Amino acid sequence: MEISTFELLAKPIAPLNLLPANIDPVARRIVQGYFLTISNLEQFDVLYRIKFTVSLPAVPNPNKTLLGNAAIFLDSEGDNTPVPLIQDAGQPEIYRASFRIRARKTASFQLLPILPNVLAASMLEVRGFVSLFRRRIFPGRLRPVNVLLNPEIRGTFLPNDFPAPAGTELDFDQINYTLAIASGKGLNEIPAEPVKPIVFPPILQPLLEELSKGTLDLDSLETDNPEKARMLVQLLAELDASDVSLKDLNTGMENFDLPVGMSSI
Repeated sequence: MEISTFELLAKPIAPLNLLPANIDPVARRIVQGYFLTISNLEQFDVLYRIKFTVSLPAVPNPNKTLLGNAAIFLDSEGDNTPVPLIQDAGQPEIYRASFRIRARKTASFQLLPILPNVLAASMLEVRGFVSLFRRRIFPGRLRPVNVLLNPEIRGTFLPNDFPAPAGTELDFDQINYTLAIASGKGLNEIPAEPVKPIVFPPILQPLLEELSKGTLDLDSLETDNPEKARMLVQLLAELDASDVSLKDLNTGMENFDLPVGMSSI
């Protein structure tokens, strides 16, 4: 689901090349980030996937991309936790991150310029749009989840010579404003992210073929195929109980023609 636009800035509020020669340069610059407040209205924890689609320039410019210029934090229950920001290998304009919000909790998700790194370049300017999904761990039906959303831009005006020597009088100001949300409302249903085909490691292919034919000896798996056993256990361990029901899991196994099922004890 598309949420809003975003804009990250770290630049003078009046670039020197736009000022007449007889005008003194403006003494301050803006450092601006994107904030998304999310209230999980469900009675269970929810894992989300957020996607940033950057409007890349025609000519590559390191000051107009998130790579190396931005960091993500999740402020939830009093903890400001860094979240990995991953660039898509096949689509350089796409960046993704995953995070969890506990049941009935409200969190602040923040995309911020990396300080003081971006101050050296002085011209960071990145724009694009934001999409949010319920993260999918395994194939199968996964219903939308209810959330309250509030996207914002927040910025701080800094002196052009910041960080200045000790004892220098500093002049700071802050701004913030709410962005238009794509749905036009605060209460939203966030759908599950699109289904992606599961790619099993090559080492598991013989195991899956044996499993589908009913010839796999599970008792000897640990001793005969320790690496396969480890990888299969690791694959199952990645499932998230808050996101995948046993019904969804068994549906996924059926899609792979595997004559096995899981049930609670």
